Amino acid sequence: MDVRYSLRSRRLRSSLWLGLAGAALSGCGGGASTEQDSGANKTFLSVAASDADGDALQYQWRVTGGSVENRNARETVWTMPDGPGLHFAYVVVSDGKGGYAQQQYAVATDALGTIAPVRAPLSHTPPAVSDFSGSAGRLRFISPDNTQFTPPGGGAAAKRVVYLPDMAVQVVHQADGANVASGLSDLSGELDLPKLVAGDAYQVLCASTPDGPLSTCSTFTASTEAGVRTVAAPLTAASNLRLFGHIAFADGGACGTQNEFVGLQSAASVQLQQPDGTALTPSLRVNRFGDYALDAAVPVQASLKLQVRCESYSQTLDVPADAAGYVATRPVELSHQLGNSRPLIAKMVANGPDGNVRGRMVVPLPNALSDSLPGPEQFLTIKGRDTRLSACMYYRALGAVQDCDAQGRMIEPITLEDWKRLNKFKPYDSGNTEVAADYINKMDLNLVRRMVATQSGPQNIAFYVCNHPGPEGESQAEVDAVMDTALAGDRRVACVAMEWTPIAGVNGDQPFTKFFTFAPDGSLLASINLDGRGEKYMPGACVACHGGTQYNGRFPEKGNPTPYLGSGFLPFDTGNYLFGSNAALGEPAQSPSFHALNLLVRGTEPSVNTSVNRLIQGWYAAGSTTLDKTYVPDVWRAADAQPQTAGAARFYRDVVGSSCRTCHVSLGPRFDWDSILLTPLRASPHVCGGTADIAINASMPNALISRDRVAQRVRADPQLAALMTTFLGCDTPRPDPVYPKR
Repeated sequence: MDVRYSLRSRRLRSSLWLGLAGAALSGCGGGASTEQDSGANKTFLSVAASDADGDALQYQWRVTGGSVENRNARETVWTMPDGPGLHFAYVVVSDGKGGYAQQQYAVATDALGTIAPVRAPLSHTPPAVSDFSGSAGRLRFISPDNTQFTPPGGGAAAKRVVYLPDMAVQVVHQADGANVASGLSDLSGELDLPKLVAGDAYQVLCASTPDGPLSTCSTFTASTEAGVRTVAAPLTAASNLRLFGHIAFADGGACGTQNEFVGLQSAASVQLQQPDGTALTPSLRVNRFGDYALDAAVPVQASLKLQVRCESYSQTLDVPADAAGYVATRPVELSHQLGNSRPLIAKMVANGPDGNVRGRMVVPLPNALSDSLPGPEQFLTIKGRDTRLSACMYYRALGAVQDCDAQGRMIEPITLEDWKRLNKFKPYDSGNTEVAADYINKMDLNLVRRMVATQSGPQNIAFYVCNHPGPEGESQAEVDAVMDTALAGDRRVACVAMEWTPIAGVNGDQPFTKFFTFAPDGSLLASINLDGRGEKYMPGACVACHGGTQYNGRFPEKGNPTPYLGSGFLPFDTGNYLFGSNAALGEPAQSPSFHALNLLVRGTEPSVNTSVNRLIQGWYAAGSTTLDKTYVPDVWRAADAQPQTAGAARFYRDVVGSSCRTCHVSLGPRFDWDSILLTPLRASPHVCGGTADIAINASMPNALISRDRVAQRVRADPQLAALMTTFLGCDTPRPDPVYPKR
């Protein structure tokens, strides 16, 4: 079980720290402090940003520990949390015209010597759940038109699916007519569904505008597994004008932002008007990729305008005329490049009261493939996106908090000590033994992981892992240095816990997998940042890798929903780890521990024939307690013997084994790459992209470090690049049609 969610930052890269030591920005040092904001636990934050258009900039600040003065200013004061650990500050800079930029900064409090408060023990009883066989999921609404976008400057048009925000939706249970869900689709064109009864039929009613008349646009039968159902909006004969286009900056990026951690959601909007400004449609939001599609009943030879807005930016455009008149079978394109550019953040710095620089900026490696995919939605969101409230409700369903307020603040949350006490970890053990291992998961999150696990009963298996930043490179000296830091307890980022235990009335009273994340001081965390692309809330960030047959969208924000997600533990794959040079920290000495950890993972599986069980059995088929890194499953060995797929064994070891297998093995038999041979037909849209369905393009690997590691290997190895093309269809992702992805 490689518990793959734990860090709230990507690697901290000192080589790109911009040489800030001793170069404090003006006004952010201790000289500007007052009696109120002085003291060793005060950190002075400052950001240097610019705007090419000369727009006045606004600032919003957030931190993961302690508190920050959320000033609309380039400077602020961060009161650091008590206790040791590595903590993160975020600033979002905006220009008032839809341009946004975000920067992260990391500061360790280990040297401050403050003591984390001791909290009284807590325990809560989860609320009663009325569980039934079924699953949640989401609907994705798309325009049914042949939306062929013309590239800027001309050229051949290309199909690009348009996802529709603000669709009015109602989902009805066909048997009794009960309304089970209603609302508006979000900026991805999606609407999250509650848990539905497996095998029952449902009708989807929708309208293209929030106040439009509802009509049937789809029917479906609920299954036992969650998923995304794509629904094409219905065409009406009365709407003879079908207008679509792309509204974005010069780089193709969409105007606005979605940032749950900061509480921001902004998007461009379009409205069809008569020449005198009379509205013919409501103001409709542009989707998160910068696209829109609308329909309206207009005179065949009408003269029309389209008003484009994004915050204070506004422009009115002439709708292209159709010589033969507007008809629904000939959609009209009207795209617009916003006369604005996003702010640029040059640097961010933090100082203590004495003026000395504290911490460093969190910045990407140069030329990393992930930098060509800049949106925070790119990573760890393939299964869903949670909010502060849905995260709190998940913890409430587990009994980890007493309750949640309307804003999602956790009331009486448990601590890591409370969780350890419940699961009988030392010093609260009662005859159960613990298994521990220390390593770096270089191919996934690049963290030093201090893993501990125990089984305290037939229905109680639990793991927790405390995480520290991994090395900049892969030299043994760097590995040993970060291992020494972690073993000393310094620069701890978060401790993550998983347990396999039952809750009465849930999952047929059988044990199931649960997720918890704790701050360096042991307090419960609602959000985590696994990939450096911003905080993402529980449990969606965990489900992205650990799977969730009952979850696809968002944990419900009201009622008493079941906490059963259908997730699983992940096996420990030592071939993807780095180890310390100290004999006790090396792989040989720790192999028995990893074997024991994998046996505990097997203990959480529902049968011996699951994908996870078969993989672990394959690793230890020879009867040894040392994992066989040369393991290749039969389907890949057979392919290796065929001329057209020669090299399959190496591709499995170097790509599937390093970047796909450990997550996919938890997602069920349809994604078990040990039993299924990957082909371009199966993998290309998600790995290569370039398709009209831009929501899934190049979505795999779904973790930033994994994405960059694959790219690094392929760039350095022409033979591996050729194998990527054979089995996945490309050796590097293709750009989206016409416009780069946000």
